[in-house]
Amino acid sequence: MDAIRAYRPAMVRDARLVLCLAVIYYCADTFLNHFAFSDGWTILWPLNGISIALLLMRQRRDWPALMLGIAIGTGIGECRNQNPIGFEILQRFISLLEVYLSALILPPFDTFAKWLRRPFIFRRFMGALLVGPAISGVFASIQFHYSQGQSYAIAFNSWATADALGIAATLPLALSLRSPEMWRLFHRDQLFRTLSVLTFAVCAAGIILSVSRYPLLFMLFPALLLVESLLAFSGAAIAVFFTSLLAVYFAIHGQGPFGSWPADRTISRDGALQIFLGFNFVALFPASLLSMERRRMSEELLATNVLLTTLAATDSLTGLANRRTLDQAFFMEWKRAVRVQTELALLVVDIDHFKQFNDLYGHPEGDCCLKVVADLLKTHLRRPQDVAARFGGEEFVLLLPQTGLDDAFALAERIREGVQGLALPHDGSAFGCVTVSIGCAAAIPSYGDEHLQLLQAADAALYVAKHVGRNCVRMSSTASGTNRVDEVSSEQEAIALSLKL
Repeated sequence: MDAIRAYRPAMVRDARLVLCLAVIYYCADTFLNHFAFSDGWTILWPLNGISIALLLMRQRRDWPALMLGIAIGTGIGECRNQNPIGFEILQRFISLLEVYLSALILPPFDTFAKWLRRPFIFRRFMGALLVGPAISGVFASIQFHYSQGQSYAIAFNSWATADALGIAATLPLALSLRSPEMWRLFHRDQLFRTLSVLTFAVCAAGIILSVSRYPLLFMLFPALLLVESLLAFSGAAIAVFFTSLLAVYFAIHGQGPFGSWPADRTISRDGALQIFLGFNFVALFPASLLSMERRRMSEELLATNVLLTTLAATDSLTGLANRRTLDQAFFMEWKRAVRVQTELALLVVDIDHFKQFNDLYGHPEGDCCLKVVADLLKTHLRRPQDVAARFGGEEFVLLLPQTGLDDAFALAERIREGVQGLALPHDGSAFGCVTVSIGCAAAIPSYGDEHLQLLQAADAALYVAKHVGRNCVRMSSTASGTNRVDEVSSEQEAIALSLKL
């Protein structure tokens, strides 16, 4: 009793799935036979391709329920032919055998991009087109021969070739409907372009397949390739599906080169059309795979280049800009400041007693300390043009365009207080925690000034800050090639500065 209760949710789910598929396939089978295809089912039958796609999208434990729903829906839809019940049941079995064998050959579907990159996907796709329809075609030809007196060859061709062509036309489309690439084609930004390309493709296919006076059939494949190049595989799948519908419509209504096919030809009208469509559809698949792989490799190469550029521009430990990036940004901002005569500020930040920190706690902890300080520096960058860089070892530099000395000093004080507020233990420091000393410099550069003068001024101010007790901020300014240190009132600071310079 407990086992029945445990299986009840699964049974209800399977019953709903069977009922839903039965209704859908009954409507689809009725529509195709009464309105869309009528006598065209011997050329192309699309439902089996959709059935295979459904199996690939679901786990194999769901396959029995899926196939039962498909069999019930199509079986009821075919009852209008007034064939014996045993005949219809055998036909449903043969059709499901084809779907099952083709689905076994193909890999399970997870995402469309991954599915198309599975090993030997083109070989497996061709196997699904050939093995499933061929085996089921043999059984169908035997059934039609003994029940309706058809020749084996005609019955096999009517069943196997039409199903194989239907799989080629509908399976890629059914799978691509589950891909983000398909829905991106119909996003608001891409909708007009997508509809324009598909409209062109359908109109071109309509002209090619409806005109019998001029030899235009050779133009179909280039038109499909054009769609693939503009809309990728998903767009090509849509174009292939509508092309197949147009081809069948014109053929069964006596229009175009296949509609007016002479009866005395060795190859029948249906056979000639199937060969033509099969070549175009099957040839498009590997071409589309190659194109997709080329686009994927191009995107990966672009992403790799961006990553390499980022790695070349950043310090691997802290994630801040490296010395090379700082030099480039410093030079560019200096030139801009010279041109527009705006202030440029520089902060040089040094972690106090960092060598002793490494000796006490080890280099891994020292690396963690550098990262924490670097992260705090990042939080104090408010503008896109501000640059925080690791200058070397335990030193950092902040480049602040359009910033005066007072604003730079205020920012430096916030950074100093922020680092001290982290309370990172440091027994080798008189403050008992990790602290920083900061030198500030700012200038409005003139033509002929060297940008390194600003760095030298900030470095001189840092030297003073370190020699007056650390965990403090000192500032300096530079203008017209001269260095001047402000806020240096004591004789000790002046001597320290003179020694540095």
